[in-house]
Amino acid sequence: MKTPSFVNLTVFILFFGIALIEAIQRKNWLEASLFLALGVVSLWADFKKG
Repeated sequence: MKTPSFVNLTVFILFFGIALIEAIQRKNWLEASLFLALGVVSLWADFKKG
């Protein structure tokens, strides 16, 4: 079963986007960069797989 590509983007926004916003609001730049890197790698791998 193939999932639509917008589902992948939604998951990316929900998990990594919200965590990234919270880290930025707390001015925790190390955590923000970690979430950004994990999110980008996860999204890239997901679209490359498909």
